[in-house]
Amino acid sequence: MRYTFLILSITLFFTGYAQPINDRCETAIALCPGEIYAGSTIDATTSPADPSTCYTATSTVWYFFTTNSLGGGVTISLTDLVFNPDITYGKKLEAFFFETGGDCDDLPYTPYSNCGEGSVAFDLNEVILLSPNTTYYVQVNGAKDGALNAAECTFNISISGTAVNFPTPTISISSANDEICQGEDEPITYAIEDCIDTVNYRWIYNGDIVYEDNENSFSTSILTEDGTLLVEIDCGSNCPQTATSNPITYTLKPVSAEAGDDKYIDRGDQTTLDGSGVGDPLWTPGTTLNLDNVYEPVSSPENTTIYYLTVENDGCFATDSVVVYVGELVTIFEAFSPNGDNINDKWRVRNSENFPNMVVNIYDRSGQNVFKAVNYTTPSQWWDGTFKGKDLPTSVYYYVIELNDPDRTVYKGPVHIIR
Repeated sequence: MRYTFLILSITLFFTGYAQPINDRCETAIALCPGEIYAGSTIDATTSPADPSTCYTATSTVWYFFTTNSLGGGVTISLTDLVFNPDITYGKKLEAFFFETGGDCDDLPYTPYSNCGEGSVAFDLNEVILLSPNTTYYVQVNGAKDGALNAAECTFNISISGTAVNFPTPTISISSANDEICQGEDEPITYAIEDCIDTVNYRWIYNGDIVYEDNENSFSTSILTEDGTLLVEIDCGSNCPQTATSNPITYTLKPVSAEAGDDKYIDRGDQTTLDGSGVGDPLWTPGTTLNLDNVYEPVSSPENTTIYYLTVENDGCFATDSVVVYVGELVTIFEAFSPNGDNINDKWRVRNSENFPNMVVNIYDRSGQNVFKAVNYTTPSQWWDGTFKGKDLPTSVYYYVIELNDPDRTVYKGPVHIIR
């Protein structure tokens, strides 16, 4: 009775498996030295490498490995085999590995190992020394071995040997200066050895990842405080190895420049620039400023002007710019014709894109609010002469526009619908 219960338990265990992801060549799993992989032929389809080699394929799963720059020998070990105890299923695994003519399913298939088989642990070994930098494919087969069905088996698989022993990669970094200006890019020299293919860079500053990319495109300009920098690299896609560099300790000279938001003034008016930063400021051009060496000078240009704020601190510089637009803040059209001819079909307020906080309200003659918009910057937001989805009649309506700029500018007036 105890034996019967054990058989039932194992049978139930086998029914819980899904089809193996690697039951065809295109989805073969990479074998890496030092790793043990759990495998299974349960519900595997039959995808033979070469029916004339070693065995008749019945239920197959696939693996692959790539040799190092020297080549040589390998051992592939299949251990901890557990078979479905049902007597209608085979009780043996078969396996071999081979080189293809190109991609994983390209003929010819050239066997490079013994034809391994067993109901307990067994190994595969090369019969010809393996070539360097070459990919080989491994097929594991659930044999029928005289039974009605192919073997359903769980197992562990691993690889070792001189052909797959890769040297440990290293990376070192250096910098000409360890005292740098905030916001500037200080060149970093790096040397990588024994890395098959660098697939990822992780730059770590003060213990936190501050930049990550598959290329070496890091810039010290993103650093904002004193600290220690190092980089980790991942080498190889199939069997990744990680290397960590030596650290570089940086001292940052703080410097920054913020020229503030663009300004809009009528001709003859003036406005205060909203500069800020760390260091000594200098504005150019300074001819239309009351002072050029303070962060918040008063600007009174006659024409639209670009002002540049340069901040200096201990030989480090930062620059930003701001535009003071001179002229009418907005141009409000007094009429539009929403008649569907795609000409002047919506009521436009010129320069509205400069005032994303603008609030527009439209009222009819009775004072009813027929339109309201917060932000009036794009055609999709402009008034089309409708109210609650229906066309409003030809008439005069009244607008109230609040720019919500620092001066709290408000415009009021009529707008005509012409149909």
